[in-house]
Amino acid sequence: MFFWNKKKVEQPILHSVEKPQEFNTYGLQDILHYIKREIGVDLFAKNSIIETKIKLFCERREIYSFRKLFESIHHDSILRQELIDLVTVNETYFYREEAQLELAVSFALAIKEVKILCAPCASGEEVYSLSMMLQEKGKDQYSFKITGIDINSEAIEKAQNGLFSERSLHKLEPRLKDKFFTCKDKNYSVKKEYFSSINFTKINIFDYDFLSIGKYDIIFSRNMLIYFDDEFRLKTIERFASLLKPEGKLFLGHADIIPDNSYFTKHSDHRLSYYIKN
Repeated sequence: MFFWNKKKVEQPILHSVEKPQEFNTYGLQDILHYIKREIGVDLFAKNSIIETKIKLFCERREIYSFRKLFESIHHDSILRQELIDLVTVNETYFYREEAQLELAVSFALAIKEVKILCAPCASGEEVYSLSMMLQEKGKDQYSFKITGIDINSEAIEKAQNGLFSERSLHKLEPRLKDKFFTCKDKNYSVKKEYFSSINFTKINIFDYDFLSIGKYDIIFSRNMLIYFDDEFRLKTIERFASLLKPEGKLFLGHADIIPDNSYFTKHSDHRLSYYIKN
């Protein structure tokens, strides 16, 4: 008897196609309340826009519910910072609202060793602009200090690197570009030797540490209060008052509104407004 080897017929391997996991939108309100409580930003008016934005943020990280994100940010500090970075993106450019900057510089020139705070500083253009303007007016680098703070870690990293697009410098005349920057491939890198008197730090203005960063003669806080309600605007104003020296000056954005308070008196100079600490 002969035994023939029968060739096995290979069966096709069937791959099951997993259906994409359905996203559960429950929990969005908890996240918006958390953001408002932690950093003061009120996103409830932009509910539909921010829902899409945070949903995409979640899916890229394989998180399939707002509730899961809410639970995760309480113990995952990296995820928490990434969420904060997502909702605090702020574009700016050099010499923005130049007349207001010039008014602040005129006050700064009268102070022997002036200290200026920019809060928030976004990606640093305002801080660099003030430094350039002071130097252009003959102020020695060692006679002023400018600190930029922001809660957005990506913005602070960009500010520290000092690398900017041509678009960010569109208001600068060629002489200033040549003096303060090195151009390469249409990107501009700051010449560090001109900016030894500035520094950048990631910090939340509502954290306790904020109150210990120093005392200042001038504070710039443009276009932040518009994202707060009156409660958080007042908290912010109180904190700025605690950091300002007597008769220190506060500059806000044109759209920023502050509630009635006993900390500051509003002043005007040729249609430009600023506040002096009482």
